[in-house]
Amino acid sequence: MATVPNDADEIRRQMAQIRRAMHEDVKEVVATAEAATDWRRYLKAYPGVTLGAAFAVGYLIVPRRHKTAEAIAATQADLSKVRELVETTGKKVVETAKAQTSPPERKKGLIAAGVGLLMPLAWKAVQGYAMKYLEQWIMQQQAAALHTGPPPVHPGAPGATGPGRPPTGPRRAGGPGGF
Repeated sequence: MATVPNDADEIRRQMAQIRRAMHEDVKEVVATAEAATDWRRYLKAYPGVTLGAAFAVGYLIVPRRHKTAEAIAATQADLSKVRELVETTGKKVVETAKAQTSPPERKKGLIAAGVGLLMPLAWKAVQGYAMKYLEQWIMQQQAAALHTGPPPVHPGAPGATGPGRPPTGPRRAGGPGGF
């Protein structure tokens, strides 16, 4: 029985050694990771490669210019043509406006002013009467359709039922074969 406590002590000692070793391994991993991610270290150790990588990244990031000197000259020529066109058109519009000076308007008489005031009112009244007439006509058509019912079916006509003829229309609930 003396060996059981010795075995437990031995296990505790081994566990403490493993913990120390793991702690040292973690410190080494952290130090390696910090060294790998430190850009200043690379700049000091490899200045030429770092500078070349910076130029490469800048080249890839900055968009290319697609305009050449010929395209810029063509754009400027087009712009000058548009300016000339605007100036000549503006001058023509001003000259046309000056040429078409209208004579002063004649003053309307009292009757014309009255007609001008009454026309919108008269138009509204005509619209109101037309709407009332249309509503009454629609109501009459609906009432006539309700009072007359369906058209009569003559015996012997297709769709008519009688002795010896089965019904051809939709079946009603509660009837023969109904639901």
